Amino acid sequence: MLFREPKNNGLDCRLFGTILNLNEECPFHNLLDIYIVELSPGEAVLEIPIQKDHLNPQNIAHGGVAFSLADTAMGMAIRTMNFYGVTIETNINFLKPVMKSDNLTAVGKIVKFGEKIIVAEAEVRNKEGEKVAVARGTYYNKGQYLALE
Repeated sequence: MLFREPKNNGLDCRLFGTILNLNEECPFHNLLDIYIVELSPGEAVLEIPIQKDHLNPQNIAHGGVAFSLADTAMGMAIRTMNFYGVTIETNINFLKPVMKSDNLTAVGKIVKFGEKIIVAEAEVRNKEGEKVAVARGTYYNKGQYLALE
């Protein structure tokens, strides 16, 4: 298991705690076993340890695992800015297969933060640090997440 205490790189403590709780309580994140590694303004680093339940009939990780990790990292990067978005469109390029017992790390970053549209990117790497997928997403800005003032 990859779990380690998530690192806060400059977020308001209330926002950081709320994001951690949301991740822990999310059934989909629990199903995939998504862990938060660190959060910074505009950036989220997440991990998934590949397990038997993530494998497809070819005995490699289903592409949906890397896709879900990338989409979650991009969405969480938006949430670090104290906003939340809804996915409008996401694309992904798979560069390398992910093997059984591998670990995936995704880094989601905001590229453009607009009043209504947010664009983000994510890179997904295996435990050797090799890039296995790259993604880009467009999100509708649903507004402020928490009232922090």
